[in-house]
Amino acid sequence: MTLIKNVFLISVLCCFTSVLAGPGHDHGEAPQAQSQTGVTPKLEAHSELFELLATVEKNTLRIYLDRYADNEPVRDAEIEVEATSTQSPAVVIRGKALAQEDGSYGWSAPGFALPGNWAFTFTVLKGSDSDLLTGSLDARGQTTEPATGQLWGFVPWGAGLAGAAVLLAGAAYAIFAIYFKRRRAAHAVLAACLTVTLAGLVPDSALAHGDEHASAPAVQGNAPRRQSDGTVFLPKSSQRQLDVRTVLAQTTEVAKTIELNGRVVMDPNAGGRIQSAQGGRIEAGPRGIPSIGQVVRKGEVLAVVRPTTALIEQSNQAAALAENAINLNLAEQRLIRLEQLQGSVPQRDIETARAEVQALRERGKLTRAGLSAVEALLAPVSGVIAAMNVLAGQVVAPSEVLFEIVDPLRLRVEALVYDPAIAAGLSRAVASMPGSQTQNIPLVLIGAGRVLREQALPLQFRVEPLKAGGMPLLALGQPLVVRAELKATLPAIRLAASGLVKSPSNQDVVWVHTRAEVFEPRVVRWQAMDASTVAITQGLVDGDRVVVRGTSLINQVR
Repeated sequence: MTLIKNVFLISVLCCFTSVLAGPGHDHGEAPQAQSQTGVTPKLEAHSELFELLATVEKNTLRIYLDRYADNEPVRDAEIEVEATSTQSPAVVIRGKALAQEDGSYGWSAPGFALPGNWAFTFTVLKGSDSDLLTGSLDARGQTTEPATGQLWGFVPWGAGLAGAAVLLAGAAYAIFAIYFKRRRAAHAVLAACLTVTLAGLVPDSALAHGDEHASAPAVQGNAPRRQSDGTVFLPKSSQRQLDVRTVLAQTTEVAKTIELNGRVVMDPNAGGRIQSAQGGRIEAGPRGIPSIGQVVRKGEVLAVVRPTTALIEQSNQAAALAENAINLNLAEQRLIRLEQLQGSVPQRDIETARAEVQALRERGKLTRAGLSAVEALLAPVSGVIAAMNVLAGQVVAPSEVLFEIVDPLRLRVEALVYDPAIAAGLSRAVASMPGSQTQNIPLVLIGAGRVLREQALPLQFRVEPLKAGGMPLLALGQPLVVRAELKATLPAIRLAASGLVKSPSNQDVVWVHTRAEVFEPRVVRWQAMDASTVAITQGLVDGDRVVVRGTSLINQVR
């Protein structure tokens, strides 16, 4: 009986050794690795003109053709394909790729069947451009089958057979023990057999004691994704949906720029303010009270101010008018008497009386005119009503600004600079709305002040018409960002501002198209040239394909 126990224990230990040994530690033949699934065979080739990506879909070659410099899809091109099998005997297949509705090209031919290793030659003809692209495509190992040496796809054959043998031996010994009334020994043997059998059913990966035995991660296929090295994998089909475009980086000499805070101001020769010289009540002019945006001409009556006086002042004016009338009556009677005595009185007295009557008459006219006089508000220049602060019947005070007129074709921009030496080194300047990347407003420097204003020197620029024609729509007092170029230069790469984005760590980055479906982030240093252009001073080299359209969408891929 002791001999049977020893044999049974040795068999149990051997079974545990076979079951618990992880792959690579049983000192036996290594199991065959399971082939990866979901990998589409691809071929990449490019030249200075074109970039080509070919993928295999059900024994059909799908071809994506783009311009290498800007990643623009090339449609209606002629593509001749020559495929040569590297297996023996060699097979050569030739054909022409056909354009598809999605902008790609498809090629299939009898005898082209995968898996296999093929060498391709593509002859591309598009208008006056022609090119020859070559590459190879290895499609071997694309089938998926369970690795040999396993039971049910996950239980090793050795562990399963050993567990079955131990179970049979343990059952026989348990029957023998029960027959001889040794129930405790029978229970222990059955428990050990059950443990060994369950251990044999555990997958190898669960019993491995290190990370080196973990199964390979599943391949993620062709979906857009952020890879472990920070790059972004973006299939060609997704690139065309997102309309991704690139430019080739090229170093040039660019001018150093500075940013100034500016605002729109009025040209003193093409604008003006209308104020009342005295207080009074507003009355409409011949064309009514003008509205904001109305075009007016120089000398046009915009409104009328009727003076308002106190009652005591009106009484004094009425008393003065009555006194003047009495004096005028007396002077006229005296003049009549003197004229009747003409020849007997000196002519000098007659003329004096006549002058006194004329003076009293004029004084009366002026007094009556003063009681009903109004002030006409005239436009000092031709232009557009920019501001209006009156209503009909409104009582205004003297020197109050009632209207502002501006000529929209003659505006100025005032900026503040804190270094007077910069004013002498300006070559050109542009302005833009804060945060805008669409419009650059050209400016011409008029001059710089010589008196500091809040520790800054004011600069004035004249607004020039846009290249597309017409003047920009600006308002007085509107804040602007003025980017002034200096005469000093530095080597940099000019790039559209749309290609600059923020990384998750709040760094300024651009995305570089390194491979047909791979984009790499680059941390850069830059300076603004204008509202739509920046100069990259560090982080890029000549020849990099930098994304300038669809950048923010690529930056969002996770």
